[in-house]
Amino acid sequence: MASVNFEQIFDRALPIANNVMLTVTQAPEREQDLLEMLERAMMRGMRERAQLTQIHVPFERFPFMDSKFWHIPVEDSGDTGVLRFFFETPDLEAA
Repeated sequence: MASVNFEQIFDRALPIANNVMLTVTQAPEREQDLLEMLERAMMRGMRERAQLTQIHVPFERFPFMDSKFWHIPVEDSGDTGVLRFFFETPDLEAA
């Protein structure tokens, strides 16, 4: 997925009022592109106050992935082309 398309997805989904799952159905081909996409998702969530809480990656295509990306849990998406990003917005009224 091109960087511009990925940023457009974030523009539409964030900021959010509660929890959001973004699904990318065309995972990057290269390891470096995947890592850059994960980093952009994490940073974008931080800027929008929507914490990235979980990532699903196709382990079949990216077997090097660990169970965490920084502090964020990573699981297998089960589909070779699919990435999923789970964002949560803290409930500010409860604080």
